[in-house]
Amino acid sequence: MSIDWDSVGREAAQLLSAYVRLCTVNPPGNERLGADYLAGLLRERGLEPTVWEPAPDRANLVARLRGDGSRGGIVLLHHMDVVAADPERWSVDPFGGDIRDGYVWGRGAIDMKGAGIMHLLALDMLRREGLRLARDLIYLAVSDEEVDSLAGSRWVLSQHPEAVRGEYVWDEGGFGMRDVFGPGVVFPVAVAEKGVLWLRLVLEGQPGHGGIPRGQNPAERLVAALERLQRQRWPVRLHPVARDLFRVIAELQPAPQRWLLRHLDLPPVLLLARRALLQEPALQAILQNTVSLTGLKAGVKENVIPERAEAVLDVRLLPDEDPQAFIVALQRVLADEAVQVRVVQAPVLSSVTPYAGDAMYLALQRHCQALVPASRVAPLLDPGATDSCWFRQHGFKTYGLFPALIDGRELERFHGIDERISVQNLAFGTRLVYEVLRDLCQA
Repeated sequence: MSIDWDSVGREAAQLLSAYVRLCTVNPPGNERLGADYLAGLLRERGLEPTVWEPAPDRANLVARLRGDGSRGGIVLLHHMDVVAADPERWSVDPFGGDIRDGYVWGRGAIDMKGAGIMHLLALDMLRREGLRLARDLIYLAVSDEEVDSLAGSRWVLSQHPEAVRGEYVWDEGGFGMRDVFGPGVVFPVAVAEKGVLWLRLVLEGQPGHGGIPRGQNPAERLVAALERLQRQRWPVRLHPVARDLFRVIAELQPAPQRWLLRHLDLPPVLLLARRALLQEPALQAILQNTVSLTGLKAGVKENVIPERAEAVLDVRLLPDEDPQAFIVALQRVLADEAVQVRVVQAPVLSSVTPYAGDAMYLALQRHCQALVPASRVAPLLDPGATDSCWFRQHGFKTYGLFPALIDGRELERFHGIDERISVQNLAFGTRLVYEVLRDLCQA
């Protein structure tokens, strides 16, 4: 079947533009809007979707292109909910779905409605091609990924596991990164992710008049503890997935750096390279536990010493890290017994997808390199949190790759201002999904 990929890109842009215009900011979500839209597109293409509503205005959708079942199915996963966007800071309406300058603009264009449109079009191409498929292809659009997945992936896996039973999941994770890890393109494919540990620090004291300080101000004590935390340098640990990523990145570097990156598993080499690696935040995040201060609250009036001060920490732990041991270490760093450390969310126990020699990983590698000659594919320990962790818990081999080519500046728009995706990337991503699925599914 001859495919005009430029035409596919234009169609994808129109479909994504309409999808972006549906405001599914979570909270509250309202993902039923997205599910109804996608259901209509699927029915137009001869696929019969099922929509579940776990709560009012929340929805999850599944559709299946059946194979002969001789091999395990592949779940094409994306989430319909998006994060908030402040229209005052954007150059366009974040929910206008504008198509201009070769881009579709709007919240969710990359995270992750764009992937949902690519999956849908690739699925339809395989349906129209009429190939005998060895695997079922399962299109899955879920709610609530941006909060806690309770109305989304976790609900689907607990209430309708038979509807998504398969071998693989293709989710978000890495991107095709241009000139980020060195000259050229690297496709980091997420095969594991860090654990999310959210903590609330609480310090209580005696309120009083702001004009008569008594030295026991809980806000001041909490700030002092947070200053100690800010100065803390957590140990560096090379996880096996990070080791393999650095070995791929090494191929793009000049001789001295190449040797160092290939041998980071040797403690003296890691010690030597440590300072340079930690200067890049994205690399630091896969080598260390990280702590981000994401909330502060204290005080009710200008002239009243507060009786309570609170801080919220977003902690990301390397796989296999003991959360309780980390909390004990954190308390030592805070160095104030009055600071109460309360767990808001504990990490999910999650495994590493076994990528070495795996059929899907090899297919991703083949087709990324076929479409982008001289590119590299590498495993990624994702510093973020995705729905992949829930599927790995249920035994799926889960890979995270948003099929697009971007640079560091475009990556900053992710959860940021003026999120967008190029029409060219929509064509490229749909083609990559189509080629990989065709490879994996032909009987």
